[in-house]
Amino acid sequence: MEMPVGTPKEDLKNTLRASVFLVRRAIKDIVTSVFQASLKLLKMIITQYIPKHKLSKLEIAHCVERTIPVLLTRTGDSSARLRVTAANFIQEMALFKEVKSLQIIPSYLVQPLKANSSVHLAMSQMGLLARLLKDLGTGSSGFTIDNVMKFSVSALEHRVYEVRETAVRIILDMYRQHQASILEYLPPDDSNTRRNILYKTIFEGFAKIDGRATDAEMRARRKAATEEAEKQKKEEIKALQGQLAALKEIQAEVQEKESDAVKPKNQDIQGGKAAPAEALGIPDEHYLDNLCIFCGERSESFTEEGLDLHYWKHCLMLTRCDHCKQVVEISSLTEHLLTECDKKDGFGKCYRCSEAVFKEELPRHIKHKDCNPAKPEKLANRCPLCHENFSPGEEAWKAHLMGPAGCTMNLSKSSSRTYAKR
Repeated sequence: MEMPVGTPKEDLKNTLRASVFLVRRAIKDIVTSVFQASLKLLKMIITQYIPKHKLSKLEIAHCVERTIPVLLTRTGDSSARLRVTAANFIQEMALFKEVKSLQIIPSYLVQPLKANSSVHLAMSQMGLLARLLKDLGTGSSGFTIDNVMKFSVSALEHRVYEVRETAVRIILDMYRQHQASILEYLPPDDSNTRRNILYKTIFEGFAKIDGRATDAEMRARRKAATEEAEKQKKEEIKALQGQLAALKEIQAEVQEKESDAVKPKNQDIQGGKAAPAEALGIPDEHYLDNLCIFCGERSESFTEEGLDLHYWKHCLMLTRCDHCKQVVEISSLTEHLLTECDKKDGFGKCYRCSEAVFKEELPRHIKHKDCNPAKPEKLANRCPLCHENFSPGEEAWKAHLMGPAGCTMNLSKSSSRTYAKR
């Protein structure tokens, strides 16, 4: 394409346009050597002919606009070699200084994928976009956050897995550069969205980029915490079993030594309740020995350790707070939850039933009106376990919590019976 010095601009332009026409036809040619020659000629026109003859950017734009559509078509060719050659040339041409400033090629790459386009063509377009995005970025390149994200999100719906996978990779690359700016193009990060494996991958990718724990890591941590808690629980049970065995041995020794001295008259067998000190022949100063001051049960096994075990596992008047694990009287459990518990800030008091309810559940609890209304304190006690009202007074608590017709929700009853059978 040598032209003599002094050739009129119009002739130079005509020669250029004729050459581009031939290049366009040669790009479509099925013969590989002809196709490759067309690329060499196109490169020479853009990088040598136009600069040498000082032709305008309009002529460069003409070259690109006329050839890029057919070049993109060849990236969907059945021949892998031709696909790679065409894609590599498009990437190279986009980086020519004469072409780069025109921002033409990026605008073609963010055009929505056609539903009927070939698999190779869709994959090539996605690959080119990903590569050029790294080369050019989104600043004055023809690529913007808006056009790249809209294209990538739509590509997530494509039928070809490789296309969807590349779209995910592009979105993650965009997040590394622009962070929160791209979130407006995506659905909210919730359980419904994460049912889609692609969005789950995307949001977990965001978490890794931000240095946050992913769902999988959170599950692993929870599993480890649960396993550690189970391990501690087993160790605690093992220690308690050891204490219980020791208590049984002590109890057996005492019973053997005092079998003739200790008679049923010293204890109310039916109720298991403590008799007055004078009735048992126990000096006043030793009256509290081996006695549970809460339920009134007396037992030789109630040493300091034995009483601790009784309070923790078997006393019908006590319970463990589910939230802080402290042993408290059942009669004061509601007050404990509202004023003493480590989690007291999470509870509120229902004005109707007077019980402690989780604050987050309190509005629904009050709205549904499905709780049993409490009576004034002077008229009735209120059980926090079975939510029933019963006779007022301290002794009424014992009858309710320990009696056979009393509280049906006192879990200590069953464990106490089991313990008694051993």
